[in-house]
Amino acid sequence: MVQTLKITPQNPNEEKGYQVIQFAGDFDKAGHMDIREQLDALVKEFKLTDLVFDFTSLKFINSESIGYLMEIHNILAKKKKNLALVKPDAHVKEVLKTIGISEVIPMHSTLDAYLNK
Repeated sequence: MVQTLKITPQNPNEEKGYQVIQFAGDFDKAGHMDIREQLDALVKEFKLTDLVFDFTSLKFINSESIGYLMEIHNILAKKKKNLALVKPDAHVKEVLKTIGISEVIPMHSTLDAYLNK
């Protein structure tokens, strides 16, 4: 089976306390299953302050995956950590805004915009 979603963790910036994870593909049911184990492990072991999901190459997101984003947000919040979303394309951004996710999880046009908030 062809993987529909790929995540690529970037090297953590320990000095500034953040790590970026790049998403590429479709965050649908199949995509969710493709990355769930890897992403769960990253979230569980996350020690810095800010986990940033770079959605530059994310083309689609569905409700199941949005629920999973909220799950990750809640896990991190309990550990006093932050989740942020950066660079969503117009379609993904509109979906997240319509559902109200941007009211709970900060969404920014660039990584610099988030880091300089």
